[in-house]
Amino acid sequence: MEDDYHKPVLLKEAVHYLNATEGDIIFEGTLGGAGHTIAIIKDIAPTGKIIGVDLCSQALSTAAIRLKDYKDQVFLVEDNFANVKEILKRLDIKSVQGVLLDLGLSSFQIDRSQKGFSYIRNEDLDMRFGDQKVRAFEVVNDYSEQKLRDIFYKFGEEKWAGPIAARIVKKRNEKEIRSTSQLAEIVKSAVPPDYRHKRGHPAKRIFQAIRIEVNAELENIEKGIEDGFQVLNGRGRMVIISYHSLEDRIVKNKFLDFAGRCFCPPDLPVCRCGAQKRAKILTRKVVRPSEDEIRENPRAKSAKLRALEKL
Repeated sequence: MEDDYHKPVLLKEAVHYLNATEGDIIFEGTLGGAGHTIAIIKDIAPTGKIIGVDLCSQALSTAAIRLKDYKDQVFLVEDNFANVKEILKRLDIKSVQGVLLDLGLSSFQIDRSQKGFSYIRNEDLDMRFGDQKVRAFEVVNDYSEQKLRDIFYKFGEEKWAGPIAARIVKKRNEKEIRSTSQLAEIVKSAVPPDYRHKRGHPAKRIFQAIRIEVNAELENIEKGIEDGFQVLNGRGRMVIISYHSLEDRIVKNKFLDFAGRCFCPPDLPVCRCGAQKRAKILTRKVVRPSEDEIRENPRAKSAKLRALEKL
């Protein structure tokens, strides 16, 4: 049976809303296990192309093997999807008919990268998608207590951000925090037992917050959506799958802006904020996985899909 790494989330829904046809050029990031890619290729064959982008070289190597029968149709690029304009320029491609962004953390990165993304494994504190300078180690051991508190609250939506930050600072003053296991235990010890039972292991939200900080994820999502929309052809479609509320909020707000959301006071007779309707939102309500898909792939549970069409 295919493992979780190769199980694309919301596959049928993503393919449906992307609505790719023969000859289309599609930009896809993050590529991950290339599950979406293989399905899309069937729709755009034999003349269409897919630009598959991922910061993880191991994921790209695995994808290359899975896509060996389609090598003439796929460009595999080791980069951040936020750099969509620069990537297309390097490939001498001016525009695309579709953009698919599968945000968040792939199962490969959790299970096999050994970069410390999971709080249930004992690995070094890294959490970098690429080779940027700052690792999770520097965040945990060098950031001030206030800065730790801020990122835990903002990026992890953690109610006990203050006590957790204080406990980390206390423990690192005694001994450097070098592993995911050390950090997970410190976080667990900083919150009341009944809180752990209600919301699961609190390290999940802390690890999320640190990962977002290390990789500037939210800024890259905003840039990727904005620049991806700019390189879309008219009638081109953008489909985005997100996995937590911070990501989905950005996607929702960017889509509303593209659809012409007005920021003027309601009593103003004429719009003066310059809002322009540049897209039609295709998903009136966010699309979620079916119960069957969640049973088959529990990691799909938090996924949300939104789609739009450029005018």
